[in-house]
Amino acid sequence: MTLDKQCLKKYKEEIVKIEIQLKEKIKENRRLKDNFETLFETLQSQHDKLEKQAVSVQARLTNLQRKQDFTERQKEVELGNIALSTAVPKQKGQQRENKVQKEKKVTYDMFKFSTSSCSYDIMGILLDWICDAHLRYAVTDQPTRAIERFSSTEYILERVLKILPTSVDMLREFPPNNFRISLPCLQFIYWSLINVEQASGQQKSNLSSTLRRLGEELYRSKTVKFMDVSSDKSDYPLSPTKLDKSKDGIYFRSSNQHVRLLSSLIILKTLSQVDLVAHVFDVLKNDLKSDVCKELFLYYQATPVVLQYLKPINKAFMGAAMDIFLQLSADTPFQTPFLESCGNEQWFRTVAMVLRAPTQDNKLLEKLSIILQKLSKFKTNKRFFDVYTIVGIIQEILRGCSTDQAFLALNLKSILFNLTSTGGVQS
Repeated sequence: MTLDKQCLKKYKEEIVKIEIQLKEKIKENRRLKDNFETLFETLQSQHDKLEKQAVSVQARLTNLQRKQDFTERQKEVELGNIALSTAVPKQKGQQRENKVQKEKKVTYDMFKFSTSSCSYDIMGILLDWICDAHLRYAVTDQPTRAIERFSSTEYILERVLKILPTSVDMLREFPPNNFRISLPCLQFIYWSLINVEQASGQQKSNLSSTLRRLGEELYRSKTVKFMDVSSDKSDYPLSPTKLDKSKDGIYFRSSNQHVRLLSSLIILKTLSQVDLVAHVFDVLKNDLKSDVCKELFLYYQATPVVLQYLKPINKAFMGAAMDIFLQLSADTPFQTPFLESCGNEQWFRTVAMVLRAPTQDNKLLEKLSIILQKLSKFKTNKRFFDVYTIVGIIQEILRGCSTDQAFLALNLKSILFNLTSTGGVQS
């Protein structure tokens, strides 16, 4: 009997030992899996960036021809203005005036044709869209007809891809500070980009040249100025002068917060030039001090737009992105809606990547811990902390905290307390 008890005790000890080893193996495998997912996502981001650059170079060949045509048209405008500003010799006054009027008419007609053609193309596509998806369906008694087709990704993407390339020219030709025209156009472009991004990556790659031109147009804000060049009345009294850079205060440089915010979000989705993106972040941070802009930011569901810059692959902008999130998480009426917009896999996957980064910025971690502490109060977020093993990562960081990181350690302990005590205190 004594021998049997000893064997049984030894057997139980071995089982306990094996269970502990098994748990350690499971924990290690989970950690390896998370590291692999992080590495895969980083490599995928790099691959997407390289693919985008390759497609952009190829698409630029087509775009250069369009740009050359526009440059030639601009030169014609400049030549027309130079001709108009040249003094007319008295002995050839009538002949010179006729020549100037002729050049003026050619320039004006050319500009008018370009603007009209661009406007008519978009108008035709939009009217066809409205008729097909709304008007025709409203008067057609066909119960078997599937209305889902008009809200399907393929249907919307097909229409969007027809309009986006032409919208760049529309932005260039809009009269300055006419928000009744420019604001709906910017809204259409923004929501179109969201739809394109949610579709296949290949579609976005094919649009890389158009997206770059969109961002550049909004950032540089070129507009056409009109000037009366003739004292006598004629059928074409106005002639367009050369394009002026950033002097009219439109789009990204607009005095209207709504227009400026939308332009900033579109630029962040379309451009990658470091100095331009840094400037946009500075403007956006300043604008988000206003409650109006906070409300607009949430209305346009812009958290993912900034979130992409929090990834370690965008190291130069991680601090700027975190500052914006910290602003939105402050105690304001918009705190809860913002925190709810962070309660998803995309946010926590990115946070896990930040926490696992080889080199850590203490200030960035402190700001992130403030937001995570608030998110840990929501019951629905507990599963994201578990799935992405953020609790284990926080415990490791906490063990490595030095004496001068008391604030970070306090926040990390608060996160662990919220998650382990009641599993969150809000629904």
